[in-house]
Amino acid sequence: MKILRVESTLAALVLGGAVLAGCSSNSGAAQDMVVPVKISQAQQGIIGQGNIYTGTVTPSETVNIVPKVGGKVVELPVDIGSEVKKGQVLFKLDDKDMRNNVAKARAAAAAAAAGVSTAQASHESTMVQATSGLVQSKSGVIQSQSAINQAQGAINQATTAVEQATHSVSSAANTVKQTQQALADAQKNVTRTQSLFDAGASTQAQLEQAKTAVVNAEAAYNNAQNAQANAKDQLIAAQKALTTARNSYESAKNSYSNANSGYSNAQNQLKVSQNTAGIESSQQSLKQAQLNVNIAQDALDDTVVTSPINGIVGTKNAEVGEMVSAQSPALVIANLSTVNTLIYVPAEQINNVKAGDKVQVRVAASNIVTTGTVKNVSPLDASGKGYPVKISVANPDMKLKSGMLADISFVAANAQEGIVVPTAAVQKDQGKEYVYVVNGDHAKRKEVKTVQTTGSQTLITSGLSKEENVIVNNLALLSDNSPITITQ
Repeated sequence: MKILRVESTLAALVLGGAVLAGCSSNSGAAQDMVVPVKISQAQQGIIGQGNIYTGTVTPSETVNIVPKVGGKVVELPVDIGSEVKKGQVLFKLDDKDMRNNVAKARAAAAAAAAGVSTAQASHESTMVQATSGLVQSKSGVIQSQSAINQAQGAINQATTAVEQATHSVSSAANTVKQTQQALADAQKNVTRTQSLFDAGASTQAQLEQAKTAVVNAEAAYNNAQNAQANAKDQLIAAQKALTTARNSYESAKNSYSNANSGYSNAQNQLKVSQNTAGIESSQQSLKQAQLNVNIAQDALDDTVVTSPINGIVGTKNAEVGEMVSAQSPALVIANLSTVNTLIYVPAEQINNVKAGDKVQVRVAASNIVTTGTVKNVSPLDASGKGYPVKISVANPDMKLKSGMLADISFVAANAQEGIVVPTAAVQKDQGKEYVYVVNGDHAKRKEVKTVQTTGSQTLITSGLSKEENVIVNNLALLSDNSPITITQ
């Protein structure tokens, strides 16, 4: 501060000398004097007009970082003021229990998957067995039907054989009667011929012939009796065959009934084996087990907490080794790449404001003049304070901090954009306009073109670049290339 007083005294003395000596004496001693100056950075923007509204700078986004699961912090690589990117790890929690839970859930899922495979194999095996049983039972039905047909044929054959044997017995009985009668007649003829022979009324040849006829008749009678016996035997055999055929038929019918019953049972068994309830149940168990794996994995993933936005750590409520919970934020992340400010516009002006309108934003704390955009306009009056209007302002260099006061003024729709400097920095000489900019430890005079001056601000369209530092005081002490020292 003592140095500043000396510089101020020196400046006053020089200024007095300059006044006494006249303007023509400026070019000598003034160039050797170190002039204390204040500066302001030239800003790209537009100049506002009309009423000035004051608002407070706030982040465009503020996120409370609350872990989904509680636990002990084992890593915390960020601190207050750290810039973070979306997806960047903010902190990690002890995950031993979570990893064990994932391992158990995966083991249960593997067992459930094995259960599905077992159920499918069992179902396929049962299906094969049931299908095989159905084929076999169907074959039994066909075989028993064939047996019935064969038994019926055997009955038919046996019935025919009985009929034929009965006819043969009847025919043999008639033959026996005929041969018996023929034998009796032959025996009578022998007796008569013998009597005639004895009486000499018949020849020896006739007697021999009569005896031969008796022998032939006896042979025929014996043959007829034998044929009759054979016919009776054949009838008995045919009747037995008929009885056997009928028994076989009944047996075949019983077998057919049993085969049909077995076939029905096999069909029912096949339907039962086609039921996939066991597989579906095991598949549901697998889905539940897989869901448990996902839940356990999500819980494990939740032990690594990442940033949901790009921003800066504004608050830190935890340290490594401390416990955090899901009830309170461990960190607060603020996005300051774009900031907001809220102003209240009175009723008589609010209908002139709409989203997208451009505004001039001045933040004295950061010596910033920039351009903002109306983000939204509330249709509801804020308890007599006016209608809330939210302004969005780009903040690429992060010079705008939360809590700073910002002066907002609206600009015309056709407002020209250029370089905004304090009006005090502009000097006019012989119809031309100049500013002094900082060039190392000297002042450099630059000719500029101004298009608009509103109160304390002037808009320059040529001759000056943004972010150049212009000198705003003691301009009368300066000339091109004057040595300077910057004061606050």
